[in-house]
Amino acid sequence: MNPSFTTNYREMAPWLEAILNDCQDAVFITDRHFNLMHWNVSAEELWFRQSNRPAKKNMIDFLDLLFPGHAEVHSQLQRAIALDEPVEDIFVSTPDNRTFRVSCYTHKFPGTSYLLDVVIILRDLQATIHRKKDIKPNVLYKNLLNSLEEGVMLLQGDKGTIISANSKACEIIGFTHEQMIGRNLLDIGGTAFREDGTTMTVQEYPAMLTLHTGAVIRQSVLGFINARGKLTWLSVSTCILEDFNNAVPGLIACTFNDITACREAESRLSESEYMFKSFMNNTHSPAWIIDEDGYIIYMNDLFKEVWKLNDSHLYTNMRDLMPPNMVEQYLYNNRQVIELGQPLITIENSQRRDGTPGVYLVHKFLLQTSTPKRLIGGQSIDITEEKRAQEEIEKGNERFYYTTKATSDYIWDWNIETGSIYRSEPFSQLTGYLQNEKESDLYWLLEKIHIDDRQRVMQHINACLMARNNYWHDEYRFRCADGSYKYLSDKGYIIYKDGVAVRAIGAIQDLTEKRRLEEELAQQKEKERLRISQAMITGQEYERNEISKELHDNVNQILSSAMIMLTTARGNTDDQEFLIEKTTQYIDLAIQEIRKISKSLNSSIVKEVGLVDPIEDIIKNMQLVRPVTVDFECDPSLEDELPHDVQLMIYRIIQEQTNNIMRYAEAGYVRIAIEKLDDQLTLLIQDNGKGFDASKQTKGIGLLNILNRAETLGGTLTINTRPGGGCRLLVQIPLA
Repeated sequence: MNPSFTTNYREMAPWLEAILNDCQDAVFITDRHFNLMHWNVSAEELWFRQSNRPAKKNMIDFLDLLFPGHAEVHSQLQRAIALDEPVEDIFVSTPDNRTFRVSCYTHKFPGTSYLLDVVIILRDLQATIHRKKDIKPNVLYKNLLNSLEEGVMLLQGDKGTIISANSKACEIIGFTHEQMIGRNLLDIGGTAFREDGTTMTVQEYPAMLTLHTGAVIRQSVLGFINARGKLTWLSVSTCILEDFNNAVPGLIACTFNDITACREAESRLSESEYMFKSFMNNTHSPAWIIDEDGYIIYMNDLFKEVWKLNDSHLYTNMRDLMPPNMVEQYLYNNRQVIELGQPLITIENSQRRDGTPGVYLVHKFLLQTSTPKRLIGGQSIDITEEKRAQEEIEKGNERFYYTTKATSDYIWDWNIETGSIYRSEPFSQLTGYLQNEKESDLYWLLEKIHIDDRQRVMQHINACLMARNNYWHDEYRFRCADGSYKYLSDKGYIIYKDGVAVRAIGAIQDLTEKRRLEEELAQQKEKERLRISQAMITGQEYERNEISKELHDNVNQILSSAMIMLTTARGNTDDQEFLIEKTTQYIDLAIQEIRKISKSLNSSIVKEVGLVDPIEDIIKNMQLVRPVTVDFECDPSLEDELPHDVQLMIYRIIQEQTNNIMRYAEAGYVRIAIEKLDDQLTLLIQDNGKGFDASKQTKGIGLLNILNRAETLGGTLTINTRPGGGCRLLVQIPLA
């Protein structure tokens, strides 16, 4: 081939080029506009043999030059492209009486209507004669016919008498040459039928139609079963070799090509195309084929649906179909595939079937074809939901990461299937173990648990797994890197799959400081309990002593005086009546004193008579001992509002403090006030006595009893006093 007439497209395969160059026919390969792209050696020689060859390498211009006045050649070629059918047996002559047989074939991309190229073959029927002038005409004629790959018969007469047939015709009909010559078409036997399977009569054979009507038949396809039973599919054409005589052709030529292999190939190709289209249209992903300039060659149904396209958009440039903000990146990726010659997988933004924005995983690749323009195949998978899920996972991981940073808990994740455990970074800060010192299994953790807690923790874990419990919680002491132990609270959630535990996720809290505070609080409570118990014992002893003093100093003296009076009355008859009366008075006084002591000790008195009356009895007793002015303020409705235990405590505090006032204060004025403000009860006891130095004088039994009683109800005690300034005692008790 002449390199100057090759194109910028990819060169054809070497094996195909060798076959074409060995062919004696002139083979031209053009695009759909008949612009030359390839030719073989015979075609090149034929081209340059024309002195006035066209400047442009266009096949139509060349054929007009080669066959002037034969416009039907151009129309037949256009018909081949329009109908996508091969055109054969176009017999035309040149001005120098050279006869050529012209054939035209189209080549389309499988599964599409995209025209790849057009193949035009010119066969010079006189070439053999001119090359071999020394051979006799009849021998040359026979050799020429027998070298043809088509079957050729010459027929005449209304019965279709065969006067000549080449070897290929004899092979197809199923007779020898001697058996064929002189035989009529009616006598050759066999069965012919149309493409739809209907049988043809002999009179309907193309050759018989031409003989009877003079109509030239072009490429009529029929099936023929010869006398030997062999089926052959034929493309039959006829032409008139002699003029009409009495409206009947004198001599016709009938040529027929064996297209059995072509039909089988077409059938396989059709089946392949069907499978290709069926596969592409049933896939869940948009798929397409585009050429290197961006023109759509093929698109499956889903691609059309997504982009709202149809077959009318084939051979349209993607720039005219895609939004501007998407098309540049799309075409850039196409150029990458072409330049690198490698498949390319990208993630691209596009629209979804419902028109909303989406994200696609796109796979683009070069197709191995011999087309003049390189073709790029593509397929995309909608990963919008997966992308959103991935973003949510990333956000979740980010939240988890920052949560582990911000929380005081120490997160762990135990893969039960593999035995590995993940521990968050704060765990190292808690225990002092470096990351490379921590082993990622459960046994490392269990080995660090205090020996007194370890067995219990292991049994608890196994019990939860055996019972398929989802929640697990335990507390234990953990040995840190420095050898010290910390109290840890460990909680976990166990995940099961098909009834088998596969994973557990949990958090650890440091309870060390809490436990220390709890122990301190327990110690304080124990000390307080002992103090209260001691105070109660001391108070009881104090009350016993007071009762003893009352009985000894008062009641005992009164009874002693009564005894003396009674003894004197026995020996003194003169004053006996007076003395007995006096004795009776002393005994009555003793009874009153005992009753007073009993009344002060009786805790049910408040419940029986209320709060106000017992307090007024205390005031009367104070005034019997010493002249003192007492102001008492209390709303009687409080007796119904206040619980019995609160009233009793108020009574005991007043009883205790007035006793202190009468013994030590030497006061001439005392104020007692009980009032309720919101949810708080206030008791005020104030006197103008001599007071005391609160900073130097420790709390006596009486004040200690008052404090204990106030704290028992959750209240507070406030004492304001100074030497010579009296004393102010304030008790506040919450009621809510």
